[in-house]
Amino acid sequence: MDLNLDMDKELQDFHHPFTPYKIQLQFMQALYGCLEDGKVAVFESPTGKCATLIPSTSPLVVCFGSDSGCRYRDDDEPEWMIEFAKRDSRRTIAEKRQQFESRLAKIKQDEERLKQAQDSQERPRKKQPAAKSKSAPNDDEQFVLDDYDSETDERQKASQSAGVDGLSASTLALLEKYKGQFTSKKPEQDEEDDSVKIFYCSRTHSQLSQFAGELRRVAFPSSIPGDPEAEGKDDLSKLEERVKHLSLGSRKNLCINPKVQALGNSTAINERCLDLQQPGVAAEKKCSFLPSKDDEALMLEFRDHALATVKDIEDIGKVGQQVGICPYYASRSVIKHSEIVTLPYPLLLQRSAREALNLSVKGHVVIIDEAHNLMDAIAGIHSVSVSLSQLETAMSQLTTYARKFKTRLKGKNRSYLAQVIRLVGSIAGHLRGIAQQKGGAPEGSVQFSDLMAGKGVDQINPYKLSRYLQESKLARKVDGYVESESSQEAQGQGQGQVSRTRDRTTVPVLFHIQSFLLPLMNPSEEGRLFYQKGQDGVLLKYMLLDPTNHFREIVEDARAVILAGGTMSPVSLAGYFAITDLGRTIATLCQVIPDGVVAFFPSYDYLSQVVNVWKKPIPNGNGQTTFGLIEKKKKIMYESREAVTTTDTLLQEYTEAIESGSGALLLSVVGGKLSEGINFSDKLGRGVFIIGLPFPNIRSAVWQAKIKYIEEKTYKQHSGSELEKKARASAAGKDFYENACMRAVNQCIGRAIRHVNDYAAIVMIDRRYETPRIQGKLPGWIRGSLVSAATATARPAQMTVQRLSKFFAEKS
Repeated sequence: MDLNLDMDKELQDFHHPFTPYKIQLQFMQALYGCLEDGKVAVFESPTGKCATLIPSTSPLVVCFGSDSGCRYRDDDEPEWMIEFAKRDSRRTIAEKRQQFESRLAKIKQDEERLKQAQDSQERPRKKQPAAKSKSAPNDDEQFVLDDYDSETDERQKASQSAGVDGLSASTLALLEKYKGQFTSKKPEQDEEDDSVKIFYCSRTHSQLSQFAGELRRVAFPSSIPGDPEAEGKDDLSKLEERVKHLSLGSRKNLCINPKVQALGNSTAINERCLDLQQPGVAAEKKCSFLPSKDDEALMLEFRDHALATVKDIEDIGKVGQQVGICPYYASRSVIKHSEIVTLPYPLLLQRSAREALNLSVKGHVVIIDEAHNLMDAIAGIHSVSVSLSQLETAMSQLTTYARKFKTRLKGKNRSYLAQVIRLVGSIAGHLRGIAQQKGGAPEGSVQFSDLMAGKGVDQINPYKLSRYLQESKLARKVDGYVESESSQEAQGQGQGQVSRTRDRTTVPVLFHIQSFLLPLMNPSEEGRLFYQKGQDGVLLKYMLLDPTNHFREIVEDARAVILAGGTMSPVSLAGYFAITDLGRTIATLCQVIPDGVVAFFPSYDYLSQVVNVWKKPIPNGNGQTTFGLIEKKKKIMYESREAVTTTDTLLQEYTEAIESGSGALLLSVVGGKLSEGINFSDKLGRGVFIIGLPFPNIRSAVWQAKIKYIEEKTYKQHSGSELEKKARASAAGKDFYENACMRAVNQCIGRAIRHVNDYAAIVMIDRRYETPRIQGKLPGWIRGSLVSAATATARPAQMTVQRLSKFFAEKS
């Protein structure tokens, strides 16, 4: 049935917390149109995205947030039937919601009252299980693998494995294509799942917390359609609704078990959490916060507190502590009652994470903020590396485990364990050969067949071994046994030797090896293998070169997908400046730009080189240094790879220097700690210098492989003569390489302009910024303000200084 919305009024009223500017209104209308039409759209805005994105979605929450009668409309039915159906639906929904909203309102009042009174009294907690007087004896039986039969119910096993991340993107896409075509059973749906939800995703929890803060400022109207005839007759027309927002996070963010939380590392926390849920774990060792069938009342209490007010991830954790129930697991049941769900990249972009949360984007809206990071984030999630030392440690642990339990390993377990040992040994042997090569390249590509060259490895069935690694819990059993043995050894040698026990804050090595073996067992056309030699030995990397297939299933399932960012445009320094000339130019520019200036360099190495040269006396300069020349006007601060000074301390010193009136110049690196996520608004960023074009190292094996992949893919996709296909492929590779550079540049540019009254001078110091090709990859709001400094008769630096002097004189 077609959706026919009568939303003219809402399109004009987005309930913005302030009077929106014309461009913001255009942004909101365009965005809502994309949501209504179910499109995939890209929105670029240098600042204020949160405050604009939220009102843009408010009509969607209002209209689709419930079965309110405005959702469906059939033009064939008479108007009086439609009105009757709306009125009847309105009353039914309103009565159901009134009780829920009243309960949430009461909880909100309670929370505000507790906050005002600053009552430190703890809420009643879930009853803790009584500790047994005597701990269970140590028994190696808990580390024995369960019987495993890979031939039993093969079809069911294959179906189950279709949802794991170990399979390649192309395999997953094929399985997804045919999924559900051979079953007639229709899954039951929760009555709350009919509403359209908005999944808002960003890179960090701090950015999601900012979104939650903006969400608190927006007043959403009731989703129950108005009924003039009912006004004054009952309270349903005055039903006050609150936006139902939920923040999702990982176990690391939400775990409230002190012993598990103390592990620190995400993988260690995840595995310890799962370990505590195993059937053989003694009652006193199980996690007391884990929800059970008897905790329905606590689950409802958690849900109501989570939805009573807009809470960020830290608030959700506190709710779990107050109620006495695990917020990570309790949050899952709250998703279906929510209207807006915020979550970080990994929880949305990784299929296994979505399945663990029982989260589906089918028919819902997905908004991805900071979307310039999207493809890199997906590639990072599905890329993994392993060192030779880790492989050797894993070999030692596996062989020790195999010797210990050789008489208790039966059937398939013995066979598959031997296969894992042979495979890990084969990979380690190849890396050992690379490490022993003298005079070889520091990095290079690795063929899949090279890693499988060990004795008997060619007989391994990759698909079956992948399934075994995920279903047998081999890594967990081996790691548990190793930890148990280490603990007993430490205790036997006395308290002075306890430090020899393995540090549980690190990722267990076998889990790390397994995460590498899974993509290795299912190599895809989008992935490549590389080695890198360093002081710490040899590193083997599996890198995903094309993340599009992993994002495709989200796009295909979602009702609409919005990609938003400050700079969504495509996304070694060329020797046009001697370093001392660069210093003189910057010193001159700092004379006319007030307050704070941030300069971005292409790399830490180049920045370090520049600083060292600037600190040396200028030839024929009577002992004057470039550093001193600049500091006559602005104090110089700079970041370094070694991080001697923390970012917070550096920013504090920079801010204090500007507030004191002396001004400051902050030297930063493109892609470094200060190039993204930090705002240099107002006086903190009256000038931004982009020094050169930060192209990646095109000679590296990784970038060679990336460009080659793009060229081969483009070549296959196009028809025509051989010459035309090669030309297009070469152009696509060049474009891909330039886009990587310009995405980084655009992020730096966007650090300064943070609100409508803000202003700054952005100076791009490199002749290549004059070329139309590079200018075409700048954000639209920058291209419209470009002023060329290069002329045939004037010196560029001198002309730039004159224009800057006039620009800031007009602003003062």
